[in-house]
Amino acid sequence: MSNADIGDVATAAAVTLGGLASGDLAELRRMGPGNLAPWFWRLAARHDPIRYREVDWMQVVRILAILTPRGAPERRPRLHQPNRHLGAVLCDGGDSAWPDPSLARPRPVYSQLRFAKLLESKGAQRSVLLTRAARSLARSMPPGGGVNVKDIALAVLFPDSTEVSNGLARSYYARLDRASRRAGNREEDT
Repeated sequence: MSNADIGDVATAAAVTLGGLASGDLAELRRMGPGNLAPWFWRLAARHDPIRYREVDWMQVVRILAILTPRGAPERRPRLHQPNRHLGAVLCDGGDSAWPDPSLARPRPVYSQLRFAKLLESKGAQRSVLLTRAARSLARSMPPGGGVNVKDIALAVLFPDSTEVSNGLARSYYARLDRASRRAGNREEDT
């Protein structure tokens, strides 16, 4: 399965979740071994790649459900935003206006220490840390905030991939560096 196929399935899942009733989303957020939500199986029936790696895709769908904005389905903004890479969103909390201009030194929403632990994680531990990160993001993400859901799927499906970890790190630190340079320019102006 190619990365493009993974992106297509993750995007389709995010679109489907965005249209679900609140109760169905809540079931998906609580989903785990022995507590499977009917909508997961409907997604698996629609997308062959999910059936081939059900346990991993279960984690992807659960994380997408956690991040799906709450409220009436017809008023929910789209979760998938292709230009908002997961690393950058972890840095800025999904807020494209981050950081607060009153701060001299920008602080990432998801700390550099927690991010380093996420990058170092392998196997099943990666899914655990990504789920925690998603819960943190869901609390901080402003209305209309979103993330590239393909990045989430790749991070779960390929937890031992240096390429995936490097992509997360590149986008996180690029976002932090841009904010730091802007803050430095503001200090020079005063």
